[in-house]
Amino acid sequence: MKRLFLTRRSFVKRSSAGLAGAALATAGTSSLYANLARNADKLAILGGTPVRSKSFSQPWPIFDDNEEKALLKALRSRNWCCLRGDAVYDFQKTFAKAMGTRECVLSNGGTTALSASLHVLGVGPGDEVITTPNTFIATINVITNMHALPVFVDIDPDTGSMNADLIEDAITEHTKVIMPVHLAGFPADIEKIMVIANKHNITVVEDACQSVFAEVNGKKLGTFGTTGCISFQEWKSLVSGEGGALLGSDEDVMRRCAAFVNNGRDPKRQKRGYPYPGSNHRMTEFQAAVLTEQFKRFLKQDALRQENGKYVEKKLCEIPGLTPRKRYAVNTRITYVEFELDYDRERLANVSASKFAEAVRAEGVPVSGGPRRYGRGCHREGMLEEHLNSGAFRAAFSKARLDKYRKSLRFPVMDDETPSDKEMLSMDSKIAFLGSRKDTDDIVEAFAKVTKNIDKLT
Repeated sequence: MKRLFLTRRSFVKRSSAGLAGAALATAGTSSLYANLARNADKLAILGGTPVRSKSFSQPWPIFDDNEEKALLKALRSRNWCCLRGDAVYDFQKTFAKAMGTRECVLSNGGTTALSASLHVLGVGPGDEVITTPNTFIATINVITNMHALPVFVDIDPDTGSMNADLIEDAITEHTKVIMPVHLAGFPADIEKIMVIANKHNITVVEDACQSVFAEVNGKKLGTFGTTGCISFQEWKSLVSGEGGALLGSDEDVMRRCAAFVNNGRDPKRQKRGYPYPGSNHRMTEFQAAVLTEQFKRFLKQDALRQENGKYVEKKLCEIPGLTPRKRYAVNTRITYVEFELDYDRERLANVSASKFAEAVRAEGVPVSGGPRRYGRGCHREGMLEEHLNSGAFRAAFSKARLDKYRKSLRFPVMDDETPSDKEMLSMDSKIAFLGSRKDTDDIVEAFAKVTKNIDKLT
């Protein structure tokens, strides 16, 4: 489970855990108990019969004959490279339209999509890119590989996303790009970030690799910035094993992005030879063949996750003490590939989130729980110091600037310097929310059963 961290709330001691449990049983949750089996009163963690014995998991990625036929078609065509095939370029058009942006350029990974964006936008030695320490290392790799400094801002303790209120303090004359990261289908505070970026005339590159089809006020993540990047790596919700997409509506930028992933060739074929800087980050026809079929599947899966996720969230938030995870905008569409709830132990008989989650897991629902804490953070990874000590960085940055940078790598929230007692529950719901209404009702019933018997956990 991700380590997370939230705002401190004062502790109010219950005079009687039993009374608290009884209060919960009548405080707006009675409808949740209606379907409990007659023999379900005893918690499974205490020897009772679990609500569910069948696993929620199934093999991922999900595929069938459609993917196999598409792969065989690409194989037999002998046009395995996109320069001779159609699948890559056809899907670029399909995905751009679905995302609501002018253009899409496919690449062989989300990381290379980010890298191409930074190259095209001119990030280089001596520059700074503002981002978050709470992300996968690839976000930082693409910055340091350009011999630029990743300038970290601390995170919002309620979400783990970049704290937009701290961005302006991090801006210097060297700031070239702001790179927010949308984690696990939850949008960062992108509208506020765009206001700040526009105020200071700084380009935004969105790392939306984990959040395809998430939205804020009807606009999809990855389409707010000058470029946005999506990953199709197999642990995401739309997959082709590896693969990525660059999104954007600036014609010149996207022309250069398309050129960069294709060794500098002009995608409009108006300039001969190799007129632009480039590398080879092309997606293969095999990846695109799978991706095309997976996208058809994804559209149905996404709709089902939305239906089931909203249903489960609404039902569980009838339980006093469980509330939805913070959204930055009222009209926010999360993707429900990861499901989170804020947990207030004061309203749950002072039972810890970890103990509550343990009891729910015993009922057959794979939930984790604990204090909102965050992990190690990219600012602590050894690769960063390797870069800072390299000849390239020492040539691009003065010793005084590098020493100052090293001293700046402390972040109170990310580094848990101000611990809090607020807690959360989470579940990897990418597969769990693809089930039937019976499956979602099992989740609700497990939570209801534990809540009804919460005094037994004290």
